[in-house]
Amino acid sequence: MQLYVSGLSDDTTEVDVEEIFSKICTPRLVTIIRDIESGKSKGFAIVKIPNEEKGEEVIRQLNGTMLRGRNIVVRRMPETLPGEMEFREWLTEHASEVLVHVGVSEAQTVLDYGCGAGTFTIPSARIVGKEGEVYAFEARSSRLERVREKAKEAALSNIVTVLSDSSKLSIDLPDESVDIILVYDVMHEIDNRRGLLQELHRVLKGDGILSVFPMHMGTENFIDVMREYGLFCLRNRYGPPGFKAASAVLNFQKC
Repeated sequence: MQLYVSGLSDDTTEVDVEEIFSKICTPRLVTIIRDIESGKSKGFAIVKIPNEEKGEEVIRQLNGTMLRGRNIVVRRMPETLPGEMEFREWLTEHASEVLVHVGVSEAQTVLDYGCGAGTFTIPSARIVGKEGEVYAFEARSSRLERVREKAKEAALSNIVTVLSDSSKLSIDLPDESVDIILVYDVMHEIDNRRGLLQELHRVLKGDGILSVFPMHMGTENFIDVMREYGLFCLRNRYGPPGFKAASAVLNFQKC
């Protein structure tokens, strides 16, 4: 079982985290997530616990407790692969740079599928400008409300928020109407991946780009999945120079 521990002070170490967890059970792994470029702590850690029962006990006892003068939050999270958390943080901090590299440009139509709180929606809207449009699809209404708040704060009027139904996978957009599709840290939550990819293939323009960050799945595994479906072909990969992670940004085009 994997746990997410947030609220850590800058000087908290793996030893500090392991010590407080060991009062309940001995963790298999403790990793403080650090900035790829500076090496500084991002204020949270990933802790792997031997089994479900112990993990739930850790959450009950440690969530909200003090560590080095800070109240920490302990909660369950999906299993991550090596380097993924650091890579995700890097993506968040370099969102505009990543989007430009992917191919987002002025006057385009972008679909941010599973947009969350708008990490990539807002910078996409800034890049495409008044002549472009960004569709933000999300299954959680609270996240969409946050996107709308951010758009208002940034004076952006080119974002259309859509409350989606992940069980149906339908996308209410015309055929070949989208230039760029973003699917970041979402695919692991989709049961019918083939169905979703078929729908994304339908709405994407012939020369469009599908950009995926297959967190929790891994680059090579996801490429194999895409090869099996035969809908999209890999165009290129993208990530910070010299940094290796199990999952990177993968850009596809229609086969």
